[in-house]
Order: sequence, then C-alpha cells, then structure tokens
Amino acid sequence: MIKVTQVDFGYKRSHLLFKSIGLDLPAGSIVGLLGRNGEGKSTLMKLISGVLRPRSGSIEVLGYKSAERPVKLLQQIYLLPEDLSLPSMTIREYFSVYAPFYPSYDASIGEELVKEFDLQWDMKLDKISLGQRKKAAIALALSLRTPLLLMDEPTNGLDIPSKSVFRRMLARYSSPEQSIIISTHQVRDLEQLIDRILLLDGNQITCNESIATLGACFGFGIVEPSMSQPILYREPAVMGEYAVYGLDGEEEEATTFSMELFFNAMVGQRELMQGHLAKYKMSHPNA
Repeated sequence: MIKVTQVDFGYKRSHLLFKSIGLDLPAGSIVGLLGRNGEGKSTLMKLISGVLRPRSGSIEVLGYKSAERPVKLLQQIYLLPEDLSLPSMTIREYFSVYAPFYPSYDASIGEELVKEFDLQWDMKLDKISLGQRKKAAIALALSLRTPLLLMDEPTNGLDIPSKSVFRRMLARYSSPEQSIIISTHQVRDLEQLIDRILLLDGNQITCNESIATLGACFGFGIVEPSMSQPILYREPAVMGEYAVYGLDGEEEEATTFSMELFFNAMVGQRELMQGHLAKYKMSHPNA
C-alpha cells in the first residue's frame, strides 16, 4: 500500500525534518499516527499524499510515485487536513464540487453522515461553527470511500456527541480493503478503532506495529509487589504507579492495551521498549 524508501525532507535547506526514513505499511488497517508536536506527523501525511515532495528517496502509494501525482492515484487518495479552509458555499454544493473527482464516492453514505452529524444540506459553510465545518469535511471524507484516507487530527473541534458519531461512522464504513491513517493527540478518542500504531519520535519512525503484536508483547497496569515481569516504564497514578511491562507471550494473559501509556513509554524509554519488542519478535517470528 505505502512504501517509503530513504526519504529526506526539510522545509529549510539547512535543516532536515526527516533523514533517510523508511516505511512499509500494508493495506487494510486503521493506523494511529502518533508523535509530539513538531515531529512531522502532518508533513508525513503530505509527503504520502504528494502535496509535498521529498528532497531525496521515493514514496510509492498504491503502486504509484506520490510525488508525480498521477490522476489515477489522486482519485484513490484523500487528505483531510487539520486546518480547514472551506469555500463559501452550502454543504450540498461542497459535496457536488469535490465528489465527482472520486469514482468510489457513495452518495447514500454521504446522506447518512450529514444526517448523523446533525447537519443540513443547505447550511452555508462560512456561516456555521468550526465544529460543524469539521463535521461536514469528515462526512465528505468518509463518503468518498477512497482506498487510502489520511485524516489529520479529525476529532479536534468536535464536541463529545460528535466524537461518538465519528467513531461509530468510521467503524461502520471502513472496509478491509481501505487503509486509514489518523494523526491524533487525543488517543483515547480512537483507542478502540486503531489496529496499528505508527509512531514518530526524534523525527524518526520508531514504531510500526499492529496492536495485536504490541498487546502480546507488552502488559499495562498498576504496579504490584508480586509482579515478576520486567517493568519497562512507570508513571505516577492515583492508586500507585501505572506501568508498561514486558510479556514473553508464553501463557501470559493479555491486558487492555493503553495507547497513551504505550506512547509515553516509547518516548520516555525508547531503547528498553524497542529492545523488548525486538526480543519478542525474534522468539515469535510470525508476530
């Protein structure tokens, strides 16, 4: 689906944001793109979509070079940016302008999404709130049904009920053939939907693994005196300390995966976390 090879990129000649990064992302996942501010999450999405071009290296998406932006690729990929700049028109006009460029657009899904988000087709985009504009943009993005959908902080600006609708609609209309990459700081909003984590730290890709593999490799919970597993990361909690600890996958019960705790551990104890993951994968080559 996506193959990034030895890519260098920087907005300034004197500073590279990415240096020799590589990525091989299979099709059919909902990927959580995580990272601190300034790590390049939005930039990586723009490189994948072809909005930006790498200084060196190559990016292939769906068999095409994204930097060349061929029409057949652009018809199959959609980037929903965090900062929206929507035209002065009604929601219906907005859909009618953009949808024809995407052969996979499903009008019936668009109708349902507009209704579920409590929008009206005759609402003017420049006369409604930021949250409503965000919902209109999400409704279009999901109804296009592109094989690759990139969403940059989609839940920013949404109220609690709208976040719930977003999760429900994403779960309903994502398909095994579609890949969705979502960058977010609000990991709890999407924790139950994401099945793969792509993590940026130090302007490098430090993790590209399925939740299934990570959940079998790491345990999460309150530190107990009787705990025999190696503790890789810990942080204060009301009831003591939360910890990420190593599992060997042998007769150990999996715990509930905590995306926030995993992220903190990867940033705070990267070498320990990566070392245990490498050891686990060596002993479980099919993971």
